Amino acid sequence: MSKDRATRGVDKAGFGTGKPTRSLLEVCSKLRPRELYHMLSMVFVSAWLLDSRRIHPAYRMTWWKKLKLAFRMCKNALRIRTGTSYKAHMAMAAKLLEIPPEVDGVVVECGCWLGGSTANLSLICDIVGRKLIVYDSFEGLPEGEPGDRHAKESAAGLFRGDLELVKENVRRFGVIERCEFRRGWFRDTLPRHTEPIVLCFLDVDFQASLHDCIVNLWPHLTEKGYVFIDEFMFLDYCALFFSERFWKEHFDAPPPGLMGAGTGVGVGQYYLGPFDWSQDPASVAYTRKDFYALWDYVRKDSTPRA
Repeated sequence: MSKDRATRGVDKAGFGTGKPTRSLLEVCSKLRPRELYHMLSMVFVSAWLLDSRRIHPAYRMTWWKKLKLAFRMCKNALRIRTGTSYKAHMAMAAKLLEIPPEVDGVVVECGCWLGGSTANLSLICDIVGRKLIVYDSFEGLPEGEPGDRHAKESAAGLFRGDLELVKENVRRFGVIERCEFRRGWFRDTLPRHTEPIVLCFLDVDFQASLHDCIVNLWPHLTEKGYVFIDEFMFLDYCALFFSERFWKEHFDAPPPGLMGAGTGVGVGQYYLGPFDWSQDPASVAYTRKDFYALWDYVRKDSTPRA
């Protein structure tokens, strides 16, 4: 990572100067009600998620740079079909902007589909001066493994995004120079990962894929590195982050828990759950390397009930 780049506030994405090429009114006039809500709430998202009191001063995030970042991320989510909202991307941006530039580490994305989230992550990576490593088969979802409750037989091959199409989307709407693409199935590519990681974004759908990601990438997280997931609506999926058996077996550690399990973290969405897609689950969930989610309180005079 380039500390000098972050300190000077220089970024190829161009958030320091200039204005959006299309007016907000022009963009909003073509949106459906739900999209219009997300667009109009952009000012509040940029103000509240990107709280200046938590952002490291080295990144020099003025109110205009924050608003322009939100605007560009929002437009990218409309330009490129994506399974996650720009508000979820802004939540990750907020955490990346809190990390001091002297902390060494890359950003990792597992599962990029058409590159919408990749484009937005590349924008924030350019601001903070970090590499974005993208892992994907570029062949869609894999064949399901036995025992995986989320791996439907008909899902194999879904969410396929050709590598060249993804690169072109990032080239047009993000900062391709920040990205490195590593093609292959997670079980083959992730064991070869070596770089320290400050933030992972896992949009991998299947339980087996989540298992591969955590087992192989968690050891590379920095002391306060983050893991974000998209499938926050499913409690049995989120349960991995609370499983004492899993964390004991693989890391000899207590489970870290998951902020936002079931409904997502607060990014201005209105999803109450459970499993109601009409409510627009537009958030994300996350944990951190140093979180602790083990219930270890035992009342000494308590007698177990039959």
